[in-house]
Amino acid sequence: MGIFYGVSVGSGDPELITLKAVKIIEKCPMIIAPRTGENSLALSIAEKIMDFSGKKIIYADFPMSKDENILKNNYLNISDMICRELEFNDVAMLNLGDISIYSTFSYIADIIEKRGFEVVRCSGVTSFCACANACGISLTDKNMPVIIIPYGCENFDSLINSYGTKIIMKCGKNTDKLINILKESNLLNNTYAVENCGLENQKILKGNEITNDLGYFTVFIVNA
Repeated sequence: MGIFYGVSVGSGDPELITLKAVKIIEKCPMIIAPRTGENSLALSIAEKIMDFSGKKIIYADFPMSKDENILKNNYLNISDMICRELEFNDVAMLNLGDISIYSTFSYIADIIEKRGFEVVRCSGVTSFCACANACGISLTDKNMPVIIIPYGCENFDSLINSYGTKIIMKCGKNTDKLINILKESNLLNNTYAVENCGLENQKILKGNEITNDLGYFTVFIVNA
C-alpha cells in the first residue's frame, strides 16, 4: 500500500516551499491538486519551481459551501478516489500554507487514516507568518500571545478585543463588517491587511487604506 502525503506549499512565494516538500512531490507518481474554481493555486505555485511532467495530476474540487452534508459527501468521494490509488502508489496532496492550519487536507486525511492507510504530513510556511514578514512586523515578543481567529467564530467580538496580536482569517465577503468592528474597537489603525501574499498581485494595506473589496486570500493582522 502507498503512503498519503500532505504537502504544504507555503503562502504563495514558490521559493518558500521546503526542500522536504520538493523531495516528497518528486517521489510521488500521483498528485492531488485541490481547487475551488477552474485552477489550483497550490499547484500553480509548485509548478514554478518543479517539473510535474510524467506525474498523474488529479484535481480535487472543493465547493465553497457551509452545508455540512454537501461537504461530508465531497470529502468521502475524494477520499474514495485517493484510497483506490493508494492501493498501488504513494499519493501527495498539495495544500496552501501549512496543512495544520484550516486545511482541506485534514478532513481527507482523517478519513483515509481510519481506513488503514499511513498518512504523513509535511510542514510549510503559514500565511500569517509570511504576511507579517511582508509587512515588516513581528507577531509577538516576550510574553505577548498570538491569537488566530476565523471571522465569525463564537466569541469573535471578545477575542478581537483581547490582549495580544490577532490574526483574522477566513473573512471572505465580510471585510466591510470586519472594518466596522475594528473601527468600533479602535483597532483599525493598528491593522494590516495582506491580500495574495507572495503572489504577483500581492497587496499590503494598513488602517484606513483597507477597503472592503479584498479577495478570499486576505489575512488581517491586528498588531496591538
